Amino acid sequence: MQEKKINFLNSEINYKQFGNYKAKETILILHGWGGSSNSWIKVAELLEKKWYNIIVPDLPWFWETGIYKIFTLDNYAEVIEKLATKLKLKNVILWWHSNWGAISIKLITRNILKPNILVLNNSAWIRNDKKRNFKRKFFHKVSSTIKAIAFLKTERILFVRRIFYKLIWSRDYLEAEKNPFLKQTYLNMISSDLNEEIKKIDIKTFLIWWKKDTYTPISDWKLMSKNIKKSKMIVLEKETHWIHIKNPELLIKAFLKLKEL
Repeated sequence: MQEKKINFLNSEINYKQFGNYKAKETILILHGWGGSSNSWIKVAELLEKKWYNIIVPDLPWFWETGIYKIFTLDNYAEVIEKLATKLKLKNVILWWHSNWGAISIKLITRNILKPNILVLNNSAWIRNDKKRNFKRKFFHKVSSTIKAIAFLKTERILFVRRIFYKLIWSRDYLEAEKNPFLKQTYLNMISSDLNEEIKKIDIKTFLIWWKKDTYTPISDWKLMSKNIKKSKMIVLEKETHWIHIKNPELLIKAFLKLKEL
């Protein structure tokens, strides 16, 4: 493994590189919101043994990448395009986890970076449906009430607020609140609905999902499978959202199985 940096926007993008550039295919892996390239080291090491070149960058706002401004989906897509261009990446497999699945869809539909395969690993992209809108309004009222009394800064109130966000799987938002620019970046991410754009994806796509994932429901994945013409899907029974950390061997096995189909 090599840790490297590349200049971008008068700052630097930090990334890890495994394998070598002479490999026939490059896998470009994007960590989820709040994550870092560190969380994908084991996966990258396993892929390296399969003769791939692997690039795992830290996206702006995370780990050692020093770019701190308000980002939109298009801004993040541009970062990845520039990174791939500067590194002269060819025969690319895009591998996206969690929230960054939305960036992958934006990247494909921009038609600038043209990967051979898209891997959507427990990726989130549906933002606008009746069930979610109802939940969003309900939890917004509850969270607003908690926030209104949080100014007291008592340990009990802050503890209750942390527990509430954990229950609704919105710890990412709680962390983003600490910085107004990061908060707006997060809101830009989750407010982008791509239901129509996903239908434009016309490359081989691997969908990897597991039943114990509380972040992305199976209904999303069935819809994704239906709308992406060249998709193949595999469902793992007992794994969670963090399979790349807890069971990377099984994740690689699922990827290789889809690649053989």
